[in-house]
Amino acid sequence: METTNFTLKFGKYKGQNFQSTPQSYQSWLMSQDWFKAPTTNEARYDVVRKFVSDYVIGMGISYERIMYNLTWDEAEQYKQEMNLYHLDDCTEYYYIESTQNNS
Repeated sequence: METTNFTLKFGKYKGQNFQSTPQSYQSWLMSQDWFKAPTTNEARYDVVRKFVSDYVIGMGISYERIMYNLTWDEAEQYKQEMNLYHLDDCTEYYYIESTQNNS
């Protein structure tokens, strides 16, 4: 399997080049449906968590992508569920962002 090298924007190896991560992690990541490139020209979206905590923001983190490469309906469903049930002291809100803005 040939892949191009890119910097991971999430997970355990965030900030590292993909090809410098362990082979087992690369294989696992490539087998995940949410990680695969879309097979159509359909727009894809991520659900993003926006932080409000001074502690988290002080660490240089203002947001975190939590769900990747979703259709609009999937993203909207996850966002609504998260806003209803998963807000905590650190989270201001969840929102949807187009994957086209993430390059």
